[in-house]
Amino acid sequence: MKKLIFDNRQTATQFFRFTIVGILNTGIHYSVFLVLLRIARMHYLLASVAGYCVGLINSYVLNRVWTFESHGNQKRREFARFVSVNIVALAVNTATLRWFVFYMKLAPEIGQVFAIVFSLTVNFLGNKLWTFRRTHEVV
Repeated sequence: MKKLIFDNRQTATQFFRFTIVGILNTGIHYSVFLVLLRIARMHYLLASVAGYCVGLINSYVLNRVWTFESHGNQKRREFARFVSVNIVALAVNTATLRWFVFYMKLAPEIGQVFAIVFSLTVNFLGNKLWTFRRTHEVV
């Protein structure tokens, strides 16, 4: 599995594309988070969840078509897996954000930056190895 993830040119390209899509989605996530936190005065955890959800559809479409070039006809199953991976990544994001704000005493705006790094890793690996895994790849 290590070779599949780290020593493969295709995986490197996918990770690069995933990162580009992630940057776009992070911008969406963080923008919605800030608007809801600062203007709507929403609790920081709820604002984060809402921001994360806004980028979900955009993320699925771009990652399906561009990053992983999935052409399967089981879109419902694939989308369900994508959502499942994102729920896990969102839980990682939220728990990490809570930890940095509550225990490390960082401002939510700074804690969110760290939380995004952790959730990005979970998200890529989950989608690479499960959601968009090609049937000929052995995991």
